[in-house]
Amino acid sequence: MVLVRRYQGTLMFLGTRYQGWQTQKKGQSIQEEVEKVLSTILNQPIRAYGASRTDAKVHARGFVFHFDASTHLAVADILRGFNRLIPQDIFLKGLRMRPLTFHTRFSPSIKHYQFSLLLNKNNPFLAQTTQRFHGPFSLAKAQAAWSLFAGKHCFKNFTVKKEDEQNFVREIHHTSIKQRGDLVILSIQGDGFMTHMVRMLVGTVLAHVQGKLTLEDIKHLLKTNKHLPVSYKAEPHGLCLESVKYVQTA
Repeated sequence: MVLVRRYQGTLMFLGTRYQGWQTQKKGQSIQEEVEKVLSTILNQPIRAYGASRTDAKVHARGFVFHFDASTHLAVADILRGFNRLIPQDIFLKGLRMRPLTFHTRFSPSIKHYQFSLLLNKNNPFLAQTTQRFHGPFSLAKAQAAWSLFAGKHCFKNFTVKKEDEQNFVREIHHTSIKQRGDLVILSIQGDGFMTHMVRMLVGTVLAHVQGKLTLEDIKHLLKTNKHLPVSYKAEPHGLCLESVKYVQTA
């Protein structure tokens, strides 16, 4: 008898033609492709659980998921077989066994996202992974707005999430912006992000750069008890989940 074991996988994927991680009624999903391939390799129904849902067209360099299986196959053989069968815009970077108590979504973790902007120019090779920004761009203004999100805040005005109205507090551990020529990368790390939250934060920063919001406006949105969701949201294809790191607990 083969015991049930839990496996943790780390994926890279180009999200352009997918409706996000989670299986949808219409359109392809990453989860659907992953479960189909694993079920074929392991000759049993496989259910995969992701660290987050991700929006349609969002990408990942370090998306984490887990699944349970009973198999004699070695981890290296599962990994090799998976990458032979999966579509070329998905790649399994790593696979390892984990305790049955581990859960990719509910075990404490720090998620790292990056958002990529391309200033004024058109680059066909970056079209699927960057949002184009037209007009003058001030790195100093962007940094001033982006840094406001660091720390522990109530982000109820930066998500489309309607449930759990007492649970909109999230802690952002780190924010940074780097510019390399016409490419601007906004990085953010935190203990959890709500639906569309990162895209709405980026959209708010871009609105400030364009003169549509002041820094005081943004501070007010973080402090007010009123529900005033922002109307600015960056495009999904500029967003990439870079990594999910799990925190050791006592």
